[in-house]
Amino acid sequence: MPEIKLKPCPFCGGEGELKTAGFNNCYSLVECKQCEAESRAFRISNEYCSDEKAAEAWNRRVDND
Repeated sequence: MPEIKLKPCPFCGGEGELKTAGFNNCYSLVECKQCEAESRAFRISNEYCSDEKAAEAWNRRVDND
């Protein structure tokens, strides 16, 4: 699996980190270590690359090409 790179937080510029959340840690999301802003949460499953989807949501910006 390729390394997942996260952009700085769009609100404060802090560092984001991949986390799991929910009952039995069934969701992946990205959270800012500084201001605690979060990406949308994605359900973890065998068919779905939830870490990659959470990183994609976190890295999305208005000016994306």
